[in-house]
Amino acid sequence: MVYDILIIGAGTAGMTCAISAAQRGLNVGVIEKSDLVGGALHWSGGHMSAGGTRIQQRKGIEDSPQKHLEDIFRINKNTGDPDLIKMAVDEAPRTIDWLEDLGFEFAPESPRIIYGHVAYDTARTHYGIEKAMSIYKVLLPLWENYVDSGNITCNFRNEFIGIDKTADRFDTVVCNTNNGEKMYQASNIIITSGGYGSNPEYFNQKHPNVPLMSSCYPASTGDGHKVLEQHGAEFRMGGFHLPSIGGIELEENSGRCNFNIAWAAVMTSIYRQPRDIYVNAEGKRFMAEDEADAEAREHEVMKQPGWYFWVVFDEKALTTKDANGIENPIIMGWSVDRIKEEAQKNKALCVADTIEELAKKAGLPADNLTDTVLDYNKMVYKKLDPIPIAVGMGRLYFEDAIDQPPFYALKVHASVLVTFGGIKVNKNLEVLDKNGKVMNGLYAAGEVLGLGATSGSSFCSGMAITPALSFGRILGRTLGAK
Repeated sequence: MVYDILIIGAGTAGMTCAISAAQRGLNVGVIEKSDLVGGALHWSGGHMSAGGTRIQQRKGIEDSPQKHLEDIFRINKNTGDPDLIKMAVDEAPRTIDWLEDLGFEFAPESPRIIYGHVAYDTARTHYGIEKAMSIYKVLLPLWENYVDSGNITCNFRNEFIGIDKTADRFDTVVCNTNNGEKMYQASNIIITSGGYGSNPEYFNQKHPNVPLMSSCYPASTGDGHKVLEQHGAEFRMGGFHLPSIGGIELEENSGRCNFNIAWAAVMTSIYRQPRDIYVNAEGKRFMAEDEADAEAREHEVMKQPGWYFWVVFDEKALTTKDANGIENPIIMGWSVDRIKEEAQKNKALCVADTIEELAKKAGLPADNLTDTVLDYNKMVYKKLDPIPIAVGMGRLYFEDAIDQPPFYALKVHASVLVTFGGIKVNKNLEVLDKNGKVMNGLYAAGEVLGLGATSGSSFCSGMAITPALSFGRILGRTLGAK
């Protein structure tokens, strides 16, 4: 059998591509290395961005694709692939409205401005009541319908390992299966295999000297990148790599953390003013902990040894409620009791009755940490940070000294949520080789393109999932014989 379209990866871009192609009556094949569809939709926070959606209009939010585009280039300083960014932004409101037509359930506060990254100037970040699973739940019935009708054939537990071509067009995909190698043929091959943040070996090849603490979907192992590069495809924008700060490695030496399970509330001070200090591996402060700019914070952590730091606080900081009488602990979604329970393990989170003992448990120089805490406490009493450090003009928020035992230290990493490097395509989403020539028959969408292509050198909210959904739909409705 020769498929009209063969899709490598049944994730965010792959599902929408298959559905859109099947709606046209095409014969769609899908290769998936796991035993379920959805990919990172089972993992992601599900943030999507668009300007000019129906829900924005209903809520009186004035926006447009052009305003969205201008805001992206403000945030990323005119980086990224302008053709892909414009295409993504133009298509985005149609994608969001399409999801709404399918029954997508928006979170009540959505759309809104998100401050975990450099913020848009307009409320244009959309998401569902169940994060990315809200997307998955409206796509799955369509997917199952077209599987039942025979328009979509999904081949599970097939590992993508190669491609081949007839004459000058790629038309064959090679996979590893439980029964050995298997080949599939198609008129058009679309690579939607995701990123590479869960493949330490490949990541280190692309980002030497960059510590990898991964919070990526476990199946994001760069399969598509490796195969395409073997055949001359160009990898680009790896230099835009930017981690997110907040990762907590609950399992020691695993190299992994999980945003949905344990993440420190340190991405910005807008949501949580710090009653704590941040110290590096030397036990010294390195940034104004109340700095609001998320990207400035990320870059400061990247300057520290190992790209991690410890958040140091005391019992009062842990148990003090916010202005609304709500617990506001350092780990998002965790209660005070849960934090205390985890601290007893003395792993990523340590607890001790003295600063000296805390330093020993955390592996920090005791003299340095003791001096740092004493200096900070003097700052609190004077309400003045005498030496501006790193970002801005020094700390301005001095609510509590660190002087009420027990004392706590939480190890926080700059973690990889998404990979910025990816395979180069043109504005038709055709894969390009290192000479800029089209590799006939090959297309790509989703994180295999790299976040750098659609977001540039900064995290622009929603510019990972929305382009993946949109580009999948575009390819599904434009490629094929019928």
